[in-house]
Parts: sequence; C-alpha cells; structure tokens
Amino acid sequence: MATIRAWIFILCICLGGAANAQRNSKIPFLWGVNGHPLTQKAYTKNLDQQISDILNLGVKCYRFDILTDAQGYAKREQGLQTLLKKLKDNNIRPLPVVMQSGLKGLSVDSIYSVSFTQGKNFAQRYGSTIDVFEVGNEEDNKMMNKGNPRGTKAADFNLPKAERLITAIKGFIDGFKSVKPTAKTTLSVSYIHYYYLQLLQDYKVNYDIIGAHWYSNMGNIKSAKVNGDDVLAVMRKRFNKTIWVTEYNYSRGTLRVDADKHCDYLKSSLSEVYNQGLADALFVYELYDQPELQPRYPDEAFYGLMSDGADGKHIPKAGYDGYKQLIKELK
Repeated sequence: MATIRAWIFILCICLGGAANAQRNSKIPFLWGVNGHPLTQKAYTKNLDQQISDILNLGVKCYRFDILTDAQGYAKREQGLQTLLKKLKDNNIRPLPVVMQSGLKGLSVDSIYSVSFTQGKNFAQRYGSTIDVFEVGNEEDNKMMNKGNPRGTKAADFNLPKAERLITAIKGFIDGFKSVKPTAKTTLSVSYIHYYYLQLLQDYKVNYDIIGAHWYSNMGNIKSAKVNGDDVLAVMRKRFNKTIWVTEYNYSRGTLRVDADKHCDYLKSSLSEVYNQGLADALFVYELYDQPELQPRYPDEAFYGLMSDGADGKHIPKAGYDGYKQLIKELK
C-alpha cells in the first residue's frame, strides 16, 4: 500500500507540472516589441527605420496604439494603411491596440451598439491584415478606486465605471468578430488586478488572450510584491485562457538604472518567464526612447531599447542587443 501511495504521489506531481506548463509546442513562441508609430513624436517620419530595427531585433510582432474616431476609423487613416502594408510586406504581425472615442455621455445600451458599429467598421476597413487585436490599454487601471488598491476584489473597483468601459470593449469585439470571426482578441491587465479579469468573465466578453503587463517595481512575476503570487499561474488556473505578456520592462527603463543593468534584467527575467512555460508570447515595452516626454512625464521617457541619436537615427542600447541575443538562444 505504501508503494502504491508513493506512485500516486509521484503521478500527481508529474500531472501538476504538466498542467502548469501549458504552452502549445506546436505553435511557435511569439516575440514582440511595443511602439507608437501613429501617436508619438519619437516614431514620426522614421517608419522604415522602425521596420529595419524590428527585423534586426528578430521579433515577429509589433504592438502599437491607434486613435479612432466615433465611427471606429483610424484618425490617421493613411498612416495606418501605410503601416499595415509595410508590416505585411516584411512578415511582421501587427497587434493594434484600438483606442475608442465618441462614447462619452451615452447610456450603457447605446455604448454597446455604438461600439459594435465601431468594431464592425474597423474590421471591414482594416481587418484583412489583422488576425489579433486589442481594445483599450490597461483599462483595469481606469476603473480602479483611489488609494492604490490591489485589484483583487470588487471593492477595489468603481463598478459603474467598469460597466461602461467593459461594455465598450465588449461591443467593439463583437462588432469586429461579426466581420472576421477567426480574429483573436487580447486584453491587457496590470499587476495582480485579477478582479478585472473576473469582470470580463462576468460580462461575457468574447476575448481570447490575457495580455499581462509587468514591470520590475511589481516584483518578480513569479512572486509578486505584497502577496507573493505566481501571477501567470494564478491567471491560468482561474481563467484558463492563453496568456501573452504584452508589456514588460524595468520600471522607468534606463532613467532608473544604467544600460548594462537594464540589459541584465531583461535577459534574466524574460528567460525565467519563457522557461516557466505559461506565456505564449513576450513583448518588451518599447522600441524607442521618447525624450520629448521628459519635461512632463520623465518616468515614461526612457523605456526604449534604442536611444535617440544626434543624427535622427536611433542607437541600440545594451538591452536591444541582449533581447536580440535572448531570442536567438531560445528559438
């Protein structure tokens, strides 16, 4: 009997480990990077360089934000069309993050119907080259109550505001998928804001991928600050969805640490996340520094893998080369 119990114990350990590492080995791991080619000064008039730097880095997906009008069309129409074409021509997968507008003052029912139309219009115009998309960025942070709550329970959230924001997301996704049902949707979530994911589930939002956002000031993603959670494992167990880490970096980038320490952090911690086997994609935030943000938003100015050169071209930091090397090693 003792021998049988021992074998049962070993089997449970093995099965538990297999359940924890659920990456689909038949699908290539997706490496990505964030940028702002349609919205930020550091990315204007250098799209060809962005493409070149992305290709040289070795990533296969570019995550970027798009400002849309009340009908769901890009405010920078020609810019988006050009970007999508160049990405397609260079075999780089786009991950557009759609920022909605035109919903202020509407009832919840109207928010859904207007958002549905926006998603439908967006898909009809741009969807042919988009197989994965995102609606809003870190919407969880926009519906949190004041006082820096953890985001793990209902009391941490402004629930009426959450209803409006989530209804907008739901409507846009449903509209997009009415045109292109094969498209996948990722929604971002910061830190340990698990209750946001619970709200998405409660409102029956038809999304496919949890897009976790993680920065060094949150602790180790396998042992979060405050409660010690293995964050991706908790998300997988509670919500049983594919997980991408769609933003990752040292908090404040090279404003806070020198280039070598920044590089070491990226290589060691990204390798740890990859080897855990729970995430199917990793994206570093971001491609370029944004020095023009320094006067008003200094903490946001130096996340780039590349710094601003005197001649207008961008110069790789140690983190760029380290990320590139890591991708080669883990392929």
